[in-house]
Amino acid sequence: MKDSFTQSMDWLHTWGGLLFGWLLFVIFFSGTLTVFDKEITYWMQPELHHLPAAALNVDAVTRQLSTLGGNSDHWWIELPTNRLPVTKIFWKRQDQFEERLIEPLSGKPVAVRDTHGGEFFYRFHYQLHLDRVGVWVVGASALVMLVALVTGLVIHRRIFKDFFTFRPRSSPHRAWLDVHNLTGVLVLPFHFMITFTGLVIFGQIYIPAGVDLLYGGDEEQVVADMEQRIERSPQHNRAPLVSLETLERRAREHWDGGTTEWIEVHNPGDRHALVEITRRTDDRLALVSDRVTFDGATGETLQVWKATQPAFLTYSVVIGLHYIWFDKITIRWLYFLMGLAASVMIATGLVLWTVKRRARHFDAATTVWYRLVERLNIAIVAGLPIATAAFFWSNRLLPTDLAGRALWEMRMFFLTWGFCVLHAFLRREWSAAWKEQLYGGGALFACLPLLNMATTQSHMLITIPNEMWRLAGIDLTSLATGLLLGWGGRHVGRIGTASQPASEPVLETQQV
Repeated sequence: MKDSFTQSMDWLHTWGGLLFGWLLFVIFFSGTLTVFDKEITYWMQPELHHLPAAALNVDAVTRQLSTLGGNSDHWWIELPTNRLPVTKIFWKRQDQFEERLIEPLSGKPVAVRDTHGGEFFYRFHYQLHLDRVGVWVVGASALVMLVALVTGLVIHRRIFKDFFTFRPRSSPHRAWLDVHNLTGVLVLPFHFMITFTGLVIFGQIYIPAGVDLLYGGDEEQVVADMEQRIERSPQHNRAPLVSLETLERRAREHWDGGTTEWIEVHNPGDRHALVEITRRTDDRLALVSDRVTFDGATGETLQVWKATQPAFLTYSVVIGLHYIWFDKITIRWLYFLMGLAASVMIATGLVLWTVKRRARHFDAATTVWYRLVERLNIAIVAGLPIATAAFFWSNRLLPTDLAGRALWEMRMFFLTWGFCVLHAFLRREWSAAWKEQLYGGGALFACLPLLNMATTQSHMLITIPNEMWRLAGIDLTSLATGLLLGWGGRHVGRIGTASQPASEPVLETQQV
């Protein structure tokens, strides 16, 4: 325990932020990209770019599903949106799922390159591609983030003064601290909101006592009770399916202008077929999907379900704030910028830890620890953007017919990141390692629009004049990211030059 409460909070903020800071940077960086996950997926499938936006021809898609997914237990049709103007169909046969992308108007399948697209960053954000273990790791990191935010408020006595303070020409320590404070204070409510709501989403996993006590640990039954779904077993007597187009139109009459997101058919072609039409959630804050259920053989309305339970609605609003499925592009950009600010806050906190201690002299064991922190900072803060750029580059350069192509894109991401880790630890001069990785990431991002121009017909010279902003936005953001990383490399180089004489004899004499 330290001498005072403030010192204890300072210690907690410093060491909690350091030990979980690398994970938090990965989580917030990937979460920031996830804000535009569907736009990233769309950009990474240029075969879709020529498709015009069109309303769904439900009957045509149903015929296609009957052909591809005949004798299936379950059908899903995901309707096109202005974010992804293509229809997805899924079917399940004997516990095996298959899916296709379909032209909304003609119902014909569309051949696209295999890629995880924005889904890669989405899963990386909440589970680090480690399934259940990753969810627990992310949850522990989020809890530490909340502690760091609270302790940060306690130790920053001049929080409002810091809000207006930025001294880039001051000492490296002061400049990094100002950036850390500025990005922390500027969007402080967002930091609290996004961290808390992230914990709430997986509350049943982190605190399973209620589910264990009332449902014996059956999480699916909890959802079934909340959503009050009708279930039917197949009768195994054939019966024609009522027109899904008619049912979809009838469902919309219950939604006061709302639109359809999903059409789901249980037991298609059976006398006990069920059709569920689910409302899109892009016009409301709560992440709750109203639903109308029909008898698939007779067209009778069996259930009009709307969430009215106060507890469930409260929960839906809380998680809706995190998922941001309400499709307002201005809010989406605001989330992106605030996520970027959170990533910068975490990154500057990590860098500040080493900048503050670089000029001190320590024994050999302590120096090894500080060198480890410095190199991990480089590998994570500068290496992750390089790996992200490599992910996008591999999407354009890998052969479109390569077997396991989506997996190879992921491999390129992690192989590039691994190379960055090796470079950070093997490069003798820490400032040179920072500079080279930031310049490298900047070059990859800045040249990505040129690569897109060389490999597709949907580059900025076409997308900007035709106001295809969801595609142009990826290229423009990539260009801006490249310039920002290049600026960072130049800035870090200057800091390195300024502080090197005092620090290098201590930190670098231990290097091989």
